[in-house]
Amino acid sequence: MTPPLVTSATDRLDPVRLVCLVALVASHGLVRLAERYLPAFVTALGHGPLVVGALVTLGLGVAAAGAEYTTDAIDEGATTDRERTAIAVLAALLGAVGLLAWAGAPTLDTLLGTPLTSLGWLAVGAVVLQTWHVAGPVRHLWPVDIRIASSPASAADEPDGNQAGADDGDRERTPRRARAPDRRMRIVVGALGIAAAAVVATAAVASADGVRAGFALVAATGAAVAVVGAVTLGTVGDRSTLSVGRLATASGDRKGAGSDADAPLTVVRRAVSRLPDRRRWAVVGDALVRVAIAGAWPYLILLVVDYRPLARSVGGLSLGPAAVFGLFVLAEAVGAIAGAIAAPALAARVDRRALLIAGLAGLSLVPLALAAAPASVGVVAVLFALAGCRSAIEPLRPTVGAGVRAAPVPGPRLPDAVRTGVRLAVVPAPLVGGLLYAIDPLVAFTVATTVGLLGVRELGRAFTFDRR
Repeated sequence: MTPPLVTSATDRLDPVRLVCLVALVASHGLVRLAERYLPAFVTALGHGPLVVGALVTLGLGVAAAGAEYTTDAIDEGATTDRERTAIAVLAALLGAVGLLAWAGAPTLDTLLGTPLTSLGWLAVGAVVLQTWHVAGPVRHLWPVDIRIASSPASAADEPDGNQAGADDGDRERTPRRARAPDRRMRIVVGALGIAAAAVVATAAVASADGVRAGFALVAATGAAVAVVGAVTLGTVGDRSTLSVGRLATASGDRKGAGSDADAPLTVVRRAVSRLPDRRRWAVVGDALVRVAIAGAWPYLILLVVDYRPLARSVGGLSLGPAAVFGLFVLAEAVGAIAGAIAAPALAARVDRRALLIAGLAGLSLVPLALAAAPASVGVVAVLFALAGCRSAIEPLRPTVGAGVRAAPVPGPRLPDAVRTGVRLAVVPAPLVGGLLYAIDPLVAFTVATTVGLLGVRELGRAFTFDRR
């Protein structure tokens, strides 16, 4: 089981560890916020949604390749505890470099005399920042991401010890341990980091002349905090009480997946075909929902800032649309905290299949609901909060690869080839979403919702088959 963030009173009172934890969580939140604000920044630089989609797709592709690389490295026993700490420090430093590249994208080529344009520096930042997602020290603090983690089924995959509705024969013969509090604490800490970053982003964008200056402030602040986190993480050395997960672990499922001479798509297709029918339908259905969200999520800020601008006055302070978006992300973080806290109780008291179906259906409807919602800050904030509540169903999602203790469709951990296939399927989604958004935002969000609901239908097919 993943160790808790803090294990003793001595650790809690250690100022270096406290500085390290705060810096890592804050930088994690600012990385996430910078990624959410990037589309508006790209648009402010004069590029369109297709460029936004290309940058996000590039980042997802690098993250998918990086996840495969780290899994292979650990399968070969190439990393010790010290090496993992060094990799985490390097990931934090590279994350800082990526944020600086984004902050200075409009002027770095002039200052450094490089042939890269602003778009080139944005691409550099998108690539470098993926190290944070693949090997960053706190990458599990916000586990409601479109990426598919390469880590094993752990506390994050098992929401509670009460497996109501599961067959006794399907339960793992492992000791019952209090795993839910660990997972909830991780999500709460991560969501608080996102919340604090959202406040910083809102203040930065509100005080700046526009989204360009506000984004530069957010990215530069994130880079500075990431450097502090990297230095203190290196000072702490043993990060077992600060980390919430390891890079990846070996999996016996790799064996027999296919020979090295096979094409990757052939290996994936073979691995998917070997799954039992209902498990294959469940994985495909959940993967379609992930693809739909990946294709729509990068453009939510453009929806709020450009397509249907939403401004608000708080007391004597006037917040523009870009600043209001920070408040929406704050609402999403609050929803994530609520979902994480409610997850164990929901999994124990509500049929997990109904919970998963309802949760994925609601998540699939969010893009179109946001596009069709009234121009009301309160309504949109509620929709963002509901989207954040997806943390309640994340441990139940079939593509996570959870074992029989958590998944509504019982079975062993998914073969790595299947998980790789899901990661690869998500990669082109932002580019396709950008193309559709360039045609019309309503078209993009309608297609995303349709694909998501098709995935829910496929998932329901698996559950219906199981009841026969």
